[in-house]
Amino acid sequence: MKVSETVYSRLRRRLVSGYYDPGTQLKEEALAADFGVSRTPIRNAIARLTSEGLLTPAEKRGALVTPWRLENTADVFALRILLEGHGAYLCAQNATFEQIDLLEQTCDEMERHFAAKSPDWVKKMDQGNLVIHEMLYEGSGSPHLRLSGKHLLEVPQVIGGFFIYEDADVEESLMQHREIVKAIKLRNGDWARSAVACHLNAALERFRRRSSEE
Repeated sequence: MKVSETVYSRLRRRLVSGYYDPGTQLKEEALAADFGVSRTPIRNAIARLTSEGLLTPAEKRGALVTPWRLENTADVFALRILLEGHGAYLCAQNATFEQIDLLEQTCDEMERHFAAKSPDWVKKMDQGNLVIHEMLYEGSGSPHLRLSGKHLLEVPQVIGGFFIYEDADVEESLMQHREIVKAIKLRNGDWARSAVACHLNAALERFRRRSSEE
């Protein structure tokens, strides 16, 4: 992958996961030093992300992280509860043994990273979280649901909350993941759908709490 594409992908991932607070100014020089690249790929990435609405042009070089309104997030979570819940229901019926094994292994890895608190543990948790939520669509066996779900998971602030979670929040989220996976493994679609709704409603409440504190 070219340097410019790698920088774009990494920066975009940070933006959609909530790594930066809304309104944060991102400067080319600081980003170039952080990513270990020249300013050119940073400038190109900022231009692309600005066109996508994830960044807003700043007066000087760089950009501002576009604020994401609470009502927008609530709408997206409402859609996720419906679609991801249905995905989990279908996943309980259609997921292969290999897909279920991947879900369990990902839960194991996330719990190990959280317990160890290695320097990149938050990044590892974020990656594992995305794997689990993508698998709910992938394992459903529905191409249309998978396509719709992928789009929702790319909306800012709705995935990757581990950047803002307190330890108690992480522990709760991990337990909820375990319940979802257990329901799928037992082929109990209603339980899986209910567990997803509980998990996503809890995530939305954390986002609301954070928004009220800002």
